[in-house]
Amino acid sequence: MSILDGLVAQSGDTTTSPNILRLHGMLKCLAQCHVVLGLIIFILAALADYVSSRINTIRLVGLEECCSFYFIMTGIIGICGAASHRRGLIIAFMIMSMHAAIIFVPAIVIVSSFDIHFYQAECFGQCDWHLLATSLPKDSRCQILCGENINDNQRSTMTRLGTEYRLDAGIIAATILEMILAIISTSLCCRDICSLCHTPGRSSEVCFRNIASNKFV
Repeated sequence: MSILDGLVAQSGDTTTSPNILRLHGMLKCLAQCHVVLGLIIFILAALADYVSSRINTIRLVGLEECCSFYFIMTGIIGICGAASHRRGLIIAFMIMSMHAAIIFVPAIVIVSSFDIHFYQAECFGQCDWHLLATSLPKDSRCQILCGENINDNQRSTMTRLGTEYRLDAGIIAATILEMILAIISTSLCCRDICSLCHTPGRSSEVCFRNIASNKFV
């Protein structure tokens, strides 16, 4: 057998070891959970946007859907990486899981928390410009009134803030589960990458020892 065949054989034995296969099986299950939770959050966010449009309230439309789509893509990358045993995809899954836990989960929790607070406090807003505009006009004016500070006449000219709290509460609960999954996925990916980095050194040592003795595995 040639030297190249020996290296490939050693690498193949490392990649398909029982511990690695078991770890990749766990990563695949976690990745599937990422996809399921991402779909749940996407559906709840889309439903919240629909309810908001029906009752004429203001919320950050599309933000939660974009974050949930990232969760879905994270799960798809993880499934592909665990199924193909490719280190590059597993590293990508780890990085995307870190981003999900650090960036996208807090974004959803903060936005949904504001929606719940504004809705329960019966807050109304009024501005000289659209509340979701990308730029503010010069010398603009905006006010938010809540609870007893607003009368019926003001309610008719102002826009309700927030959304039905039960939908946002469901989004927050699913997002917290997503954060837990992301943390577990990141730790397992780190464990997998570290095991792959340590094992090839031993394989190379054995291979070079065999080369020196002219006995190729």
